[in-house]
Amino acid sequence: EYELFRDRHALHTVKSRPIEEYRGRAWLGIDSGSTTTKLVLISEDKELLYSYYDVNKGSPMQIVHEQLKKLRRLCGDRIEICGAATTGYGEALIQNAFHADLGLVETIAHFTAAGHFEPEVDFILDIGGQDIKCFYIKNGAIDSIMLNEACSSGCGSFLETFAHSMGYEVDEFSKLGIRSRSPVDLGSRCTVFMNSSIKQAQKDGAKIEDISAGLSISVVKNAIYKVIRAASPDDLGDHIVVQGGTLLNDAVLRAFELEMGRDVVRPAIAGLMGAFGAAIYALENCEETTLLSLTELENFTHKARSSICKFCSNNCNLTINTFAGGGRFISGNQCQRPLGVKDEKKLPNLYEWKRDYFRNMKGRPGPRGKIGIPMSLIIYEQAPLWLALFTELGYEVVFTELSTRATYEKGQFSIPSDTICYPAKIMHGHVEELLEQGIELIFYPSLTYNINEKMADNYYNCPIVAYYGETINGNMDSLAEIKFFYPYLSVNSERALTRTLHRNLREIDPTISRLELRKAVKAGFRAFEQYRDALRQAGKDALAYAEEHDHRVLVLAGRPYHVDPEISHGIDRLAVSLGFVVVSEDSICDLTTRIRTRVLNQWTYHARLYRAALFAAEHKSVELVQLFSFGCGVDAITGDEVRSILENRGKLYTQIKIDDISNLGAVRIRLRSLIGALEAKDGNSN
Repeated sequence: EYELFRDRHALHTVKSRPIEEYRGRAWLGIDSGSTTTKLVLISEDKELLYSYYDVNKGSPMQIVHEQLKKLRRLCGDRIEICGAATTGYGEALIQNAFHADLGLVETIAHFTAAGHFEPEVDFILDIGGQDIKCFYIKNGAIDSIMLNEACSSGCGSFLETFAHSMGYEVDEFSKLGIRSRSPVDLGSRCTVFMNSSIKQAQKDGAKIEDISAGLSISVVKNAIYKVIRAASPDDLGDHIVVQGGTLLNDAVLRAFELEMGRDVVRPAIAGLMGAFGAAIYALENCEETTLLSLTELENFTHKARSSICKFCSNNCNLTINTFAGGGRFISGNQCQRPLGVKDEKKLPNLYEWKRDYFRNMKGRPGPRGKIGIPMSLIIYEQAPLWLALFTELGYEVVFTELSTRATYEKGQFSIPSDTICYPAKIMHGHVEELLEQGIELIFYPSLTYNINEKMADNYYNCPIVAYYGETINGNMDSLAEIKFFYPYLSVNSERALTRTLHRNLREIDPTISRLELRKAVKAGFRAFEQYRDALRQAGKDALAYAEEHDHRVLVLAGRPYHVDPEISHGIDRLAVSLGFVVVSEDSICDLTTRIRTRVLNQWTYHARLYRAALFAAEHKSVELVQLFSFGCGVDAITGDEVRSILENRGKLYTQIKIDDISNLGAVRIRLRSLIGALEAKDGNSN
C-alpha cells in the first residue's frame, strides 16, 4: 500500500534540466519564510533549473546573498535572468536588498504554483513551519482564505519540537510513523496538553512509531477541524492540492488522505511552491531584471539597527536596514513618515477620527474636585457622556491618555489572570496612571446592559466590560488609600441613569440633589448623542469619499476599545497605506436593516458586528475584517456568524486576532491576500 501511495504522488513532478546544460533566459523566485528560505530558477518552459531549501538559522539575508552569488556564477554568460520575484514574510526586505523586480503576497504565489500542477484546483492546503494557510478557489480565483491564529500547534515546528524532545531528527521521526499499525490518539489540542498525552502514552508502553503516527494525525485534525472547520470531504472540493514543507512528510500526507477519505495532489516540490509560484509570476510579468549582478553581489553589505520612531506617540520599533551603496529599508513602521513621505494624501480613517475625538476631550476645574476615569473598555464610547455629566455636577474630569506599552507595564503586576483579554489587562495600567497623578476619586461604571439600540434580542455588555471594576477593586491594593467608585448603573434612559446614579452618589457626595443630577444626566446624554451623530456622519463622509475617488472601503469590525493604539497596533494605518478607506463597525451599522442571525443575538457589540457584516455584504466596494481580542470568550461565536453572513452573500471573510504582541508582518499578509483575492475576482468578472 505504501509503495502505491509513493508511486501515485511521484507523478506530480515538475520537469527539470541541469543548469549546466541550459542556455537561454530564466526567471527566479525567492520565498523568504518564517523558518526557511527557498529559491527556484525556471526556464521559459517552466523547467526547474535550480532549487534551494533550508532553514534560516537566524540569517535569511545571508543565505539569500550566498545563494544569489552561487546562482550568478552558475548562470555565467549562458543564462540571462530576466526577472526575479520575492514572496513570504521577508518579501519586502529581500526585494529591496537585492533589487528584485517584483514582490507578491505568499497566498497568491502558492495559488499560482498549485494551478501549474492542477489547473482545476478548488482547494489548497499549505502547512508551513509556523502557519497553516487554506484557500478555496472558485472560478479560477481565490474565493476565501483561512489562516491559523496565534498558536502554531499543528504546524511544522510543532512536529519538529516533539521529534527533538524524543531524540530524533524530524525526517527520521516521521518515517517511523509510516510503519505504525496502532497510532496513539493524541487529539488535536495545544502543545501543553499534547505533552501530557504523549507522556501518558509512553507510560502505557506505546511505541515510537505509534506516537509519531499519532502526532501526524493530530496535525491533520488541527488543520481540518480547527482551521478549515470542515464537516465533510465535500466541504473541501474535488481537486485538492497540498503543499508546504510539513506535507513532504508522508505520514502527515497519508493521515490527511485517510481523514478526508480521498486522494489529493502533492507536488514533488511541495516545500518549494511559494518560490516556484513567485518564479512563474516573474516569468509572466518581467522581460528584463534589476537584480544585482555578480559584481554588485560580491560588494554587497548589510547592516541592521533598531530605533524608536519619534514622529508620533506610537513609538514604533523600527528596524533600519542599510545596504551597500546607501540603499535603505525600514520595517516596523505603522505609517509612511519614517520613510520621509511628508505629503501623503491621507485617506479617511474612522479609527484615527475616534482617537482624535477622545484626545480632545478635556475636563475643566470644578468646585467638587477631580474625578479620574480610565480610558479603557466601555469608556471608549461613553467618555462623552461621563465627561459632560460629571462636569455639570462640578467635577474636573481627568481622563488617562490613550494606551502605550508603558501603560500595560505599569499595571501588569495586579492582573489576576493571564487568560483575560488584553484590553482588560491594560485597564490596570490606566488606574495606576491616575494614582500617579494623585487622583483620589476614580470612576468606572458597572453596566450589565448597554444602551438599547433596538438592533438585537437584548443589549448586554460582555461580562468583562460590565464588571471589570470588581476585578480592579479586588486586585489593586493601592486603591485602599483612595475612593474607587464602580457603581452598578443603568444607561438605558435618562430616567434610569438618574435613579441608579442618585442612589450610588451618596457614597462620594450626599449633597448632590436629584434635580442637580437630572440636569447633569441630560447634559451627558446630549453629549453622547452628539458624539454618536458625529461618528455616523463621519462614516457617511468616508463612504462618500471612497465612492467619489474609487477606493475600496474596509470595515475594521471589532469593539469600540479596539481603536486604542496599543490594542490595534496600527492595523488601521496599515490598511490605509494599502489604499483602503477605513471605517469602524459602529459608524456604519445603522445604514442597514436588522438581520436575522442563527445565534442568540443579545450582545450590543455583537449586534453591531452582524449589521456591519450585512452592510459590507450589500456593497461591492466594501470589505470587512473582524478584529478579535485573543482570550475573548464571548467572541467565540461571532466569527462563525460573521463569516456566514459574508460568505453566503459571496463576500470574503478575514479575521485578525490581536493581543499584546505586535506582528504587523502577518497582518500585512492577510490584508494583501484579501486585496489579491479581490483583484482576481474583479479580473474574472471583467
